[in-house]
Amino acid sequence: MPIEIQSLVPEKNLKHLYHIDTALKDAGFECYLVGGSVRDLVMGKAPKEFDLTTNAEPNQVKRLFRTVIDTGIDHGTVTVVLDKINYEVTTYRIDKDYTDGRRPDHVEFGTTLSEDLKRRDFTMNALAFDIKTGVLVDEHSGKKDIEQKIIRTIGDPIKRFTEDGLRPIRALRFASTLDFVIEAETKKAIHETKQITKKISLERFQDEVLKSFSGYKPSRMIQLLAEEDIFQIFLPNLSNRLDPKKSILERLDLISKELTGMQLAFAFYALLGEISYKDLESILRTLKFSGQNTKDCLLFFEFLSRWETKQNFNIEDSFLLKKEYLAPVKRHFQKRFQLDSQFIQKLSPIFGANISEMIRIWEENPPLLLTDLSLNGNHLSESFPDLPKTNYGIILNQLLDLVLHSPKENEYSRLLHHSAVLISNLTN
Repeated sequence: MPIEIQSLVPEKNLKHLYHIDTALKDAGFECYLVGGSVRDLVMGKAPKEFDLTTNAEPNQVKRLFRTVIDTGIDHGTVTVVLDKINYEVTTYRIDKDYTDGRRPDHVEFGTTLSEDLKRRDFTMNALAFDIKTGVLVDEHSGKKDIEQKIIRTIGDPIKRFTEDGLRPIRALRFASTLDFVIEAETKKAIHETKQITKKISLERFQDEVLKSFSGYKPSRMIQLLAEEDIFQIFLPNLSNRLDPKKSILERLDLISKELTGMQLAFAFYALLGEISYKDLESILRTLKFSGQNTKDCLLFFEFLSRWETKQNFNIEDSFLLKKEYLAPVKRHFQKRFQLDSQFIQKLSPIFGANISEMIRIWEENPPLLLTDLSLNGNHLSESFPDLPKTNYGIILNQLLDLVLHSPKENEYSRLLHHSAVLISNLTN
């Protein structure tokens, strides 16, 4: 079945690809679309990025285009920029020696396309496509493996994984995002090369986890990482066997892709259950997750832990819903998201059918934070000059609890009256 590049590639990208292809071929060089973009095209999917390979060396590529960035020139890669869109162009190469278990010690240029394809990780990624002629170069049965949904290394999987410890993690990620099965010998090699996988940076590991979260079934990545005991490579204090809670993992797949922190919360709750927030924070920081993702994860983990273990919780208790969930959401996200009923709906993996009640409350626009009160510290200072400033927080928080129970009390005169009563109680 021919690749439908015209229908799968946006017109702007297609124009750029033809431009790069023509420039290289007119200069006497070869040019092919390669790797994941070809895999996606074979699968009938629109690629998210486009990588090309050529027998032109980096400096020769640079002479052909106006804007070129030296993204990985030592390894033969430059980035051609057209209309602010990046296209990686890499010279055919042979990788020589992998003493660090991550990158080749040196590379050899001036090889053939065949030699270049041999160095790649999996058969499904060792495809090259000539966008002008429509010829698909498939020397490792990659198209067949794609059709059968199989992840298989090129050649000996032990050798390929020993070269680069990230490849086993990529295999798990592809199995998750593409819904493929890892071929038996390739899967076995994941176990047998863990000493090499241990050499990869924590940043690269967590990056693969986050990439899996953008796929349709991130739960599979977490399940596979647990099955292969990969987490313990980077977190040696974890138990020798992790058994993710299935009901939690299934809900992980329902989470909005923009709420990475919630995805992390479900992943670690499924893996570790009632771990302390301090220990979870330590794990997230060890794995080099960003400060924002860590903070978001801790918030959602707290929500999930509290909700899953709630005892005799009355969903009709709007005070608790507002104080324990809606107020923290507003406080935490109001500067980064448009907080509306659609955003609250995205919390449904935590709250299930009860989300409709939370949306109803949210749409009433109740006061939830101290900043929502009609009375503030300045008003207290003006009206009660003898009140110690150290008591302002006590009074304001008591007023907030009052309006969380009864939003109609959020009027200046009423709050001023309540303040007088609360202050009187403080001094008695």
